[in-house]
Amino acid sequence: MLKRTIREVAIRMALGIAAALLITWVASQFHFNLSAATSVHLFLVTAIALRWGFLEASIVSLLSVACLDYFFTQPLFKFYMTDSHDWIALVTFESVALLVSRLSNQVSRHARESEMHRSHLQKLYELSQNVLLLDRQKPVDQQLASLIQTTLQVKGVALWNAYDLHLCRSGTCEVTDDEVRSTRFTEHNEDDPLTATSRRVLRSGTRSIGSLVICGHSLDDASINATASLTAVAIERARSFSAESSAEAARQSEQLRSAVLDGLAHAFKTPLTTIRSSSSGLLEMDTLSGTEKRLVSLIDQHADQLNELTTRLLRTARIDNADLKLKREQIDLAQFIQNSIEASSQELGAHPVYLQPKMQRGTVWADRQLLEMALFQVLDNAAKYGSPGSSITIGVQEEQAETLISIRNEGSFIPPDEREKIFKRFYRSPGSDRRASGTGIGLSVVKRITEAHQGRVWVNSGEHTGTTFFLTLPRTAKEK
Repeated sequence: MLKRTIREVAIRMALGIAAALLITWVASQFHFNLSAATSVHLFLVTAIALRWGFLEASIVSLLSVACLDYFFTQPLFKFYMTDSHDWIALVTFESVALLVSRLSNQVSRHARESEMHRSHLQKLYELSQNVLLLDRQKPVDQQLASLIQTTLQVKGVALWNAYDLHLCRSGTCEVTDDEVRSTRFTEHNEDDPLTATSRRVLRSGTRSIGSLVICGHSLDDASINATASLTAVAIERARSFSAESSAEAARQSEQLRSAVLDGLAHAFKTPLTTIRSSSSGLLEMDTLSGTEKRLVSLIDQHADQLNELTTRLLRTARIDNADLKLKREQIDLAQFIQNSIEASSQELGAHPVYLQPKMQRGTVWADRQLLEMALFQVLDNAAKYGSPGSSITIGVQEEQAETLISIRNEGSFIPPDEREKIFKRFYRSPGSDRRASGTGIGLSVVKRITEAHQGRVWVNSGEHTGTTFFLTLPRTAKEK
């Protein structure tokens, strides 16, 4: 790898030097003055800095200064200058060339770091999704080790589960079993950059429950810590399932997931509040230039979106509470649906939304926030699984005992045997992961909310007619 890098740099330098000499020859043949020749060389150095980097641009800039001195300053064909203005011109040229090269190198490095950070986040997102889909009928330890190794694309993984006193491996990791276990007993996290090996203690709260060793990776410290946290949560969840009866274990698992979501949402709230306060403060000061003001406005806008997503996450985390209490109020459904469409514009993307021409205007007594969440989930689901750019149609129909809300999309089909299962928590139809990302939580939330309102939810689907979700709300007066 090192030899190949050196060879590539040498080739680039040779090409840059050749280009500088060629430009010098052309400029000499056409009798360019010093100013014109300097401009052409500066363009060459800038192009090399943007394309290749600081080292290559610096070497070519030094050669360019020598060529400009030899061919375009008095006396000609000598490395000597009699006019002080020529000295200033060449010194300025070299300074600008080095400055541009340096800035270009920093921009390139930041771009590489941003791309690496995005890649790490994508891998962690995939890992978190796959952890939720582990088969509880099989040992979770080996599944986790294999999942981490394949998802994060590392050389090897060693996992020690202190609950079962079980050590499992995936891939190649040149760490002994005793070293893996000792990480948990010493409770010492360690990173070895020479061998690209990281050791982490797995914790459930303040209690250590195992250790994780990842070998041959290029992940940053935050990604390793996040992986360890996901692993600890997965092990703790598996233990809760095996500790009690299936019904009780399922209930505790739902509480654990809700606690994780609630904790994450609260953890996001504090930095988001700081970001929003800072960006709003900068905008209020009105001391920024045009570009700076646009960038800060963009930060403020997206921080607000993240805050809204975090609020939804908190609501989702609490939706499974057994004693869910409704705060009913009278809601104008037509206006409510219109507001929900506007609030879901980002999720709807290019899907146009149409309201049925004969949609009846009516009111219902419901919890506004919970109903907003249910409608958002159904609209998001319709946009995800509908054909690209296809329309979504919403209708409202008042019947004798209940109000019926229908949301239809085009291009998706749910087989009859899947139409009840999709409302189960974390269930996803086979093949749905290839169409859109998700965790299988949204529709279970919709069902929980409608049942809390003493309503119903179901789905009809046809291969040619699309998929329609139906939600009903009882036409009752405000409950005391």
